[in-house]
Amino acid sequence: MPPKRKDFLKPKQKGKAKAQEPQSENDFLEAADEFEQAAGKWRAGDAAKATRFFNRAIDTYNEGLKRYPRSFDLAYNKANLEYNITEDERIVSQLGNRTALLEETLKSHRFAISLNPSNTDISFNTAQVLTSLAEALLEAGTQADARYEARPLLEEAVDIFTRCLESQQQEYAQMQDEIAKAQASWEGERQQQQQADPEREPERGEDMDTTSTSSEAPGDWATVEEPVTPETILDTCTVQLAALTTLLGLYDPNTDLGSIEKKAQDGLETASTRIPALIELVEKNPRSNNEPEQQSGPTLSIGPASTTEEDVTTPREDAILAAANFQASIAEVTYRSGRSTSTAYAQTVEQTYSSVLENARNGTAPDLASINIQSAYADVLMDLASALADSTQHTASMPVLSPDIEVQWTALTQAQTLLTQLSSAPYTSFLSPLRLADVFLARGDIDLFRFRLSLFAAAKPAWTKSQPVLVSNSGVFYRGARTYAEKAGAAEVQKTADAKAVVAEILKGVASGSVAGTREHWKGKGAAVVKVLQQMVEEGVVGQENAEGVLKLVN
Repeated sequence: MPPKRKDFLKPKQKGKAKAQEPQSENDFLEAADEFEQAAGKWRAGDAAKATRFFNRAIDTYNEGLKRYPRSFDLAYNKANLEYNITEDERIVSQLGNRTALLEETLKSHRFAISLNPSNTDISFNTAQVLTSLAEALLEAGTQADARYEARPLLEEAVDIFTRCLESQQQEYAQMQDEIAKAQASWEGERQQQQQADPEREPERGEDMDTTSTSSEAPGDWATVEEPVTPETILDTCTVQLAALTTLLGLYDPNTDLGSIEKKAQDGLETASTRIPALIELVEKNPRSNNEPEQQSGPTLSIGPASTTEEDVTTPREDAILAAANFQASIAEVTYRSGRSTSTAYAQTVEQTYSSVLENARNGTAPDLASINIQSAYADVLMDLASALADSTQHTASMPVLSPDIEVQWTALTQAQTLLTQLSSAPYTSFLSPLRLADVFLARGDIDLFRFRLSLFAAAKPAWTKSQPVLVSNSGVFYRGARTYAEKAGAAEVQKTADAKAVVAEILKGVASGSVAGTREHWKGKGAAVVKVLQQMVEEGVVGQENAEGVLKLVN
């Protein structure tokens, strides 16, 4: 959410006749809003129809901007709508490439900034778009290819989030000072009145002018600004740390140490100082935790469809998890720069997430906060295994089992245990089909990674014995991911899962000596398989020697 969310509200008028064509700036805002509301009604059931309404809304914003090219409200709402569309996989599948959509969305945000450079909301939203675009570029290709484009986008996003964070903290401090002065003034007046009339006790705020100061005529659009709260600032801490976590992974520890140290310091200040202080403020003010969010009426920019995940996590929980993820990224950079051992790296990860899991809410049923921690913990354990796979000691022909490989096997096994729990009842009731698709993709990667380790010359007998089960299970998990992606309407995820299932099938066939009879099934999937195979080699899931064999069979 933006640091100061803006909703452009318009009171409904009874008996107002609709104009055939928008004539004023407000008319364009209202017409676009109606299309967005219509799209929202069809969003869950008919993605194609929802997309048509969203396109009409964007066309209306564009027409309005032709008539009123300096309208910040039109530009802001158009940019916000475009970004919300890119966050919905089902809608994106109707429109095409998500990366291209995000690039267009970024242009819209930069245009809105040009109309109102001092507006914090649009700056914050722009940083979110920059982060999403960088992540989309990284997902779409190999890290080596996308690193050059993604890194400057994330650097800009981090800078914007950091400025927003500082601005929010200053605004919150000023607001608290004003409240304190008002309370002191009221207390002084109360004492004076008591001295003049001891029997009279004035009520707080009795002299305040309660009449409306709004000059808007009926039907005009009004801007409502929400005050900055500790929870709002925690949200900004979360997105700043998330962007920093991804950014640190794009630096080369051997050549970018200066940049790493500067960014790490910014993140550590947020994780170690800002977040604990803000959490303390939240805990001291229970009213802000329990107070229901006020519904202010219809808004122009419709957000993504509400999900259980968004409803049950709090800014406090999200910030704590973001801090843990950032600490893990620091541990990875420390290892990759040669300043830590694999054992120390693994211990840091375990201590970080064990502590966070212990402090998560404990209840009779699973909650999304603990589910998110488990999922993030599994991801970091996989990152650990991938980082160790990049070591010069990591060779399939190694005659003696190294400590690094044992750490990898242990980490991957632990990650599989965590994700097995998340993909079973009752946890599955908390997760969307798209989230479950991601879980099953990760489970497939884990078992294929362990299969690779089991092929090493120094592998333990138990690892070697598990080869058929591991490679077979990886295919099952990938096919499960494909099914969930299909339910979610996530075409790209479905394509990725299908390609990975082919990789697992080929490796299984090679291991069992029965490849020839299954080649017909792989026809037409060569390009997709090559793409995911490059990513799997980069992540250490598949060894280069195995990848070359797969490429020969699929081409």
